[in-house]
Amino acid sequence: MIKQSSTVEFFSNIYQILITDEELMRLLKYEPKGYDTQENYHPDPLDPKLPNLVNIESDDYWKLVDERVVLGEKTSDLIENKLCKIYIYEGRRRPVIESYLVAQQEVNIDIFIHESFDRDLRISRISDRINELIALERIAGFGKLEYKSGNPREAPTHYRRFLHQYTMNVSKK
Repeated sequence: MIKQSSTVEFFSNIYQILITDEELMRLLKYEPKGYDTQENYHPDPLDPKLPNLVNIESDDYWKLVDERVVLGEKTSDLIENKLCKIYIYEGRRRPVIESYLVAQQEVNIDIFIHESFDRDLRISRISDRINELIALERIAGFGKLEYKSGNPREAPTHYRRFLHQYTMNVSKK
C-alpha cells in the first residue's frame, strides 16, 4: 500500500496521468505531419482519423508506455532509436521553513525528441500538454504541483532536450 502524501504516491499519480492521456501518447509516438524520407505521408499526430493509443488492455499500449515514458533516467537507448521520450524522476528535497511536517520535493520531467520530430515544434507541443495535465493540479496529498522552471539541456547527438521542474509538498515522515 502506498502511503498518502508520500513521494511514491505523487510520482505514481503523475505517471498515471501522463500515460493515460491520449493526446500526449500520440505526440510521443506519431511522426510529424508531412512526408518522411521515404515519401510516406503522415497526418498530424492529433488527427482524429488515427487510431487511439490508450487502451490498458493492449500489449502494444504497454510496450509504447514502457518505451516512451520512464520513471528514472536512462538515455543510452536514445542513440539507436528515433523517438520522443519522457523521463520522470526526483529532484532536490528541502525542508519547508517554519514547518516541521512538510518538505518540498522537486519533480523533474525531462523531454527528449529526435530531430526528425522537431519540424512541428514537437518539444513545445509535448511541454504544453504536460503543463496542461499537471501544473497547478492537486496530484496527491496536500497542495498543488507548482511549476518551478523549464530549461533546454545538453542532449545526445540528433536529439533535443528540455527539462521541466515542478515542486510539491510532501510529508517529512
